[in-house]
Amino acid sequence: MNDRAGTISPARAWAWRAFGRTLFALSFHNWYGVRRAILRAFGARLTPTSRLRPSCTITHPWNLEMGSESAIGDLAYIDSSERVVIGDYCTVSQHAKVLTSMVEAPPSVTHATRGAIRIEHDGWVAAEAMVLPGVTVGEGAILGARGMARVSLAPWTAFGGDPLRAIGPRKRPIAPIGKSH
Repeated sequence: MNDRAGTISPARAWAWRAFGRTLFALSFHNWYGVRRAILRAFGARLTPTSRLRPSCTITHPWNLEMGSESAIGDLAYIDSSERVVIGDYCTVSQHAKVLTSMVEAPPSVTHATRGAIRIEHDGWVAAEAMVLPGVTVGEGAILGARGMARVSLAPWTAFGGDPLRAIGPRKRPIAPIGKSH
């Protein structure tokens, strides 16, 4: 998957803000294909099985890439002013926030205030959790409900809390769901 931020003409960016977001939000709850088509028209790279709920917010679809069988839940907020890459079989749950920029960071902030975010295959950002700029959610990692990731998360480990701490290992599946060897 590509980490480079996409580019789009100013007219198309204006069209997204003026019309695209509204069309996306007004689609019926099970019209995943319509929402994928709308986002693709504005430069998003989505697979035919990417699922986005109509109430989620995507700020800059041209900087979004989603893999197979991945989902973004209700009222999730994806600040894609920088590149956001979501791998296969990932979930960004309801009310979660994925933030690639922080406009007014307090002086005590020691991490990046802008940066691309990667959620690697089988990653899960749980309900009301927050991923801050420059973070990679490792393959199979879980960021628990209301957790805040200021640093990258190790693969196949569950994390939670604020301050963030490792809760324990996550068992690897024998084979990805829907795929056989």
